Amino acid sequence: MPFAVRPIGPADLSACLDLAAEHGWARDARKWSVVLDVGRGFGVDAPDGGLAATVAVARTGPFASISMMVVASRFARQGLGRRLMAEALAEAGDAVVALFSTEMGLPLYKSMGFVLDGGCQGHVGLLADDGGPAARPIGPPDLARVYELDAAAQGFDRRALLERLLFEAEQVHVTEAGYALGTRSEGRTVIGPVVAADEQQARALIRGVARAVSGEVRVDVDLAHPGLGEWCRDRGLTAGSPDPRLVRDGKPLPGDAGRRFAVYNRVLG
Repeated sequence: MPFAVRPIGPADLSACLDLAAEHGWARDARKWSVVLDVGRGFGVDAPDGGLAATVAVARTGPFASISMMVVASRFARQGLGRRLMAEALAEAGDAVVALFSTEMGLPLYKSMGFVLDGGCQGHVGLLADDGGPAARPIGPPDLARVYELDAAAQGFDRRALLERLLFEAEQVHVTEAGYALGTRSEGRTVIGPVVAADEQQARALIRGVARAVSGEVRVDVDLAHPGLGEWCRDRGLTAGSPDPRLVRDGKPLPGDAGRRFAVYNRVLG
């Protein structure tokens, strides 16, 4: 089939959800809406209707994340993934480009210059309260500090993106040197990003959000902080398989990795 790539946007949301559902992904309209809003999506139309493949790239300052790489099973091994990745990389320009991969996607990404650089591991369930100190809900005077903390952790000012994430969040908790969001997704509260000066503050941030919500939580802990992952498991959360993160050409990610304890999601980091 011809590789006719076109931009996709909010009008394609239903087709994106259908394509994702074919691969067992949840029909998470909020996640797709956010990435199509803050980034750029590309797709290939299927001759029998709907979308044959998609990808999205979101660039903020010197960093770009690639996500939503999905190819319909009936169009596998026809070069669609490589064609869409080339489009996404062209959109990213000279930015440092990172993505989270499935095992199936690793060969393609490695062949296009991506190098393994850590990853994250999802932890899901009801968080047992250990009685430890908890972060407090954000107040108006804290907002400027949250922007500063995020910029220090990420290595650049991503205020416009963070404003969108804060708008989507149902909980925002802060410590002296950290913050965490709690956002409803797929029937649970996702706690992330978790930005903190140390693991004790990261735990306090997770406790604060978890105590403020009901039901299951999810924390995608960065593999650079195994102690926090162990703590989540000790509190009753079930760990999934680690998801590798890859960076094009092995370039160092900007910012202070020691402050980044959990990602917002695998789409935007």
